This record gives sequence, C-alpha cells and structure tokens, in this order.
Amino acid sequence: MDCKTVERALNGSRKHWVSELLALACCVTALPAAAASLCAPDEPVVFACQVGTKIVSLCRPAQGEGMLSYRFGRPAALELRYPAPGRLARSAFTVSTTPLVGGGETTVAFERGGFSYTVYSRVARGADGVTPEFEDGLVVRRRGKVVSRLRCEDGGEGFREPLIAPAMK
Repeated sequence: MDCKTVERALNGSRKHWVSELLALACCVTALPAAAASLCAPDEPVVFACQVGTKIVSLCRPAQGEGMLSYRFGRPAALELRYPAPGRLARSAFTVSTTPLVGGGETTVAFERGGFSYTVYSRVARGADGVTPEFEDGLVVRRRGKVVSRLRCEDGGEGFREPLIAPAMK
C-alpha cells in the first residue's frame, strides 16, 4: 500500500491527528534507504555501491583489524565472496593510492582464478578544470585485459573507512 492509498483511506477519520500521523509514518518509510551493502550487520562497511542490479561491497569482518572481505552479487545470491569465510585476508588484498590532478584514486585489488578485481574510488578535476568529478566502481581483468568495468550507479560513497595498507600488503 502506498502513501496516497493510506491518505485516502484515512481522510474520513474523525481523529485528524491519527490520520496525519499515519500518513507521515507511511511517507517516511517510503524514503530511499541508505546505500545497500552485502556486509553483515556486525561488519563495518568499507565500500559499497550499486552496479546494475548487483552490489559491490568491501566489509571489515569482526575477526580482526586490517581484515577485509569482498562481496559481489545480490543479498539473496552472492556471486563472489573473497576470501572464503574463515580464511585470513591480511595479505590477500593490495591497497594503493595514486595522486591525480585535483584529487586522487584509491584502489583495493585482489586476484582469484586468473582474474584480478579492483575496487576504486577516484576524484579528479572535471572538464572545466575546476569542478571535481567523483567516480567509484569495479574493474575486472583477465591476463591484464579489462573484461568488465562497472561504474557505481548510485554515486557510491568512496571508501567509508581508512584502509590500513601496511597490514594488508
């Protein structure tokens, strides 16, 4: 049931404050949710964004500081999780930062099954030379050639937590 339907149904109510309160509650719950992630409720979200109908997430597992877990897919159907649950990830990821004119790029990369996966967040000067442009996404390569470049459709939020590069590699 949408907000308009609730509002029409409650219009005949004698207690106007009740109908107004219920209509407000309905509309507030209809507001867009925060960016979705594939992280568990007890895992801090390091990175998450929507790419098509799927989600790219980097999570910080509760097992320890400096650990990461990559997840890709839908909440009900993960397509890739790296490393596998229970495996240590301290040296599984490579973190790098590159300065760019008017900004920089931070990447977190790993290799699995002949493919390399790079999650990135970039800010650089726009075409006008002043306005910053932000871009987050995922690049998948096989034997050095790009096989997929997925740009965050929801704008992404960049890396939400500091990455502890020395602890990862």
